[in-house]
Amino acid sequence: MPQGDNTYECQILTSDTHRLAVENLGDVKGFSTQDLFERHPTKPNLYRIVGRLDDVIMMANGEKTVPGPMEDILIASPYINGVVVFGRGRNQTGVLIEPHLPFDPADAKKLGEFRNLIWPTIGEVNARTPAFSRLYKEMIIVTQPTKPMVRAPKGTVIKKSTIEAYKTEIDTLYETIEAASATGSDTAPPPSWTRENLEPWLVEHASTLASKPLLGGTHDIFEQGFDSLNSTFLRLRIIGAVNNDTTLGEDVKERSGKIPQNFVYMHPSITDLAGAVVRLIEGVEVTAGPGAGVAAIEAMVKKYSAGLEVGIGEKAARETGSGAVVLLTGSTGGLGSHILDLLIRSPDVAHVYAYNRPGRVPMLQRQKEALEDRALDVGVLDSGKLVFLEGDSTKEDLGLSTDVLDELRTSLTAIIHNAWMLDFNKSLSSFEGHVKGTRHVIDLARDSNYAVRVLFTSSVASATGWDQSKGAFPEEVQLDASVAVGSGYGESKYVAERILTASGLYSTSFRIGQVCGSASNGSWTTTDWVPAIVKSSLALGAYPSAPGALANWIPPEAVCSAIVDAVLSKDPAPLAVNLVHPKPVPWDEVMSNLAGVGNQRQMPLVPLAQWTEQLRMRAAWASKEDLENIPGLKLLDFFDAAVSGVGNAQFATEKAEALSATMRLLVPLSGADAMKWMSYWEKMNFIAYD
Repeated sequence: MPQGDNTYECQILTSDTHRLAVENLGDVKGFSTQDLFERHPTKPNLYRIVGRLDDVIMMANGEKTVPGPMEDILIASPYINGVVVFGRGRNQTGVLIEPHLPFDPADAKKLGEFRNLIWPTIGEVNARTPAFSRLYKEMIIVTQPTKPMVRAPKGTVIKKSTIEAYKTEIDTLYETIEAASATGSDTAPPPSWTRENLEPWLVEHASTLASKPLLGGTHDIFEQGFDSLNSTFLRLRIIGAVNNDTTLGEDVKERSGKIPQNFVYMHPSITDLAGAVVRLIEGVEVTAGPGAGVAAIEAMVKKYSAGLEVGIGEKAARETGSGAVVLLTGSTGGLGSHILDLLIRSPDVAHVYAYNRPGRVPMLQRQKEALEDRALDVGVLDSGKLVFLEGDSTKEDLGLSTDVLDELRTSLTAIIHNAWMLDFNKSLSSFEGHVKGTRHVIDLARDSNYAVRVLFTSSVASATGWDQSKGAFPEEVQLDASVAVGSGYGESKYVAERILTASGLYSTSFRIGQVCGSASNGSWTTTDWVPAIVKSSLALGAYPSAPGALANWIPPEAVCSAIVDAVLSKDPAPLAVNLVHPKPVPWDEVMSNLAGVGNQRQMPLVPLAQWTEQLRMRAAWASKEDLENIPGLKLLDFFDAAVSGVGNAQFATEKAEALSATMRLLVPLSGADAMKWMSYWEKMNFIAYD
């Protein structure tokens, strides 16, 4: 059974020829072993055991860290005598290390020397670990000689007792790291606070955090693998360096403590970040970076529309008697997996090219795991229709060979461009690689022998700035860029819409809203904000009420059906289509349905303000268990904005309904849907209810 983190639990099912003495699975007859396995990278039928399900560390955001392989690498170091990875209910993982030669960790010099000795081993761990599980210098605790790790008579470290013994040190570490006023006491400032000295200083620290060398200058560090955890630590190091510089005044240090949490995201290149820090030191107000505002949006539209004014002439549609030929980008994501499944199953589709970026795991295995995670049939991967392609869309040739490009140019009837990074923290400039990739996809379609339709999965986030007094957001491409100003994610989707409109191609931008759980099996990723509300509500004993708010969540099957309908339609689809539920239901109705699932007594609904206040009260004295069971503690501000805004944004859906019978016939969300979602989350061990 896939766990969603490239690990699998071994489950033994009862069959006609093999009956089990003990059955402990809730949905089918079988036995859960609780043993976790990892699949061989090149031999998909081979597995190795990596730990136990009860050893898995559930992070505050729902991600799961498997400590066994990490600890195995660390304990192999000759400098390490014992190791325990921790982080349950937290945002970052940490590690408790017992040195082979004990020393007083209060001795800063010896501590620094020890960290340098073990850092290559930490780097090896990080190279084999998902980004959310990586270990950072700040997250290492060295045991005290007077308090060694708790061990069993055979010498095995007893993890639970050891973590309990160091509870104070671990709690203090997280308080220090997570506090906005963290001092970064061991961060030395640069030689001077000038661009010339700041840029190499920032490159050094950013590279250390990313565990690899990063390019400075105007190169976007997030495009080089820098992530949200790296960003948090780099911000804290900047604050710490300012506080540790005795030549700076208290006014500067006070200002540094107020820089926003997304400071590094606002300034995603070393050059821009250095300039922002210089302005901070000089007392100039820290403003949003280059990704904000109408001017930046229009500049990017102009840059990537250059040359599209040259016409491509009328092209005949390719004869599709044998079926459509489709290039799908981003097939391993949530939506991409559903689109791929539908395309392969359609008798009107002859071939599907599934295009993704290269990865350490083979493409077939990644796609199989993506389908399994969404409870889709992996049997579609045996279809002769399917061809996997790996490449880099930021390159003009998409990272594909000449032969493959020629094959695509002479065979394609449609392109579904779905590959995009989902991150509401990043600025527009951090999405430039995706915008560039969109232009290269457009160029492929323009260079093709036949008329190729390009269908783009946009987002309702591209309408963040819409004046709602004008009514529902129309199914038209908006030439006023102010409608998109908000998050870099939505701005980048808007830029792509504009470029497509200028391309001279038959194109459609599908503005997709909140996608809910599958209509067939309820699969809904546990890291989304709605599941977080549900799990938090179960812990609080009440669900949030928002009278007047509407939930226009749409099942993935409806979204994908509309897109595939556009692929197969004889007539071109509209330039823009809004894919939200055409029959939204009251927010409180959805919450009531969720509150009544199972044998639990009907939980009450309380006003949103009261619900979030309960969260804030719990956050003030939250234990590790609270952070695990109440993920909403980390999403308070987001909940306020997300739920209160649900009923305000309205989207026209007439064109979507005219295009797709599935959209037209979509029934409102009901208690049956809530039952499927809850059942799926329980099956994934995300929630438990009586």
